Amino acid sequence: MTEKVTKTTIDISHLSIDQLYTLNQYVVDRIDELQAKQDREALAALRPGMTVQFTHDGTTVTGTLLKKNRKTVLIANNNGKTHHKVPAGIVRSVSVAALDLSQAVKNGLK
Repeated sequence: MTEKVTKTTIDISHLSIDQLYTLNQYVVDRIDELQAKQDREALAALRPGMTVQFTHDGTTVTGTLLKKNRKTVLIANNNGKTHHKVPAGIVRSVSVAALDLSQAVKNGLK
């Protein structure tokens, strides 16, 4: 996902505390709206049984999608014993070929 980054400076030093609280609520609402849109788009592309990945604390977790909920998905880790309930927006599908190649590289095979 590539997005054009626009740097904008907004001077809020003249705003009162009530105006800042109002502005904060607008910002929070917009963030929630964008995250909900991201989750809806991700959910539309995901199906139970797919191999998926997400990143948690700098570690990439790969597993099988078990269930789709309204906002989250349930993923079984490759060992089958660990389950992760995560927001759908952070999950991406992985093709089997890409997964096999990354495992081969990790194991030192080419």
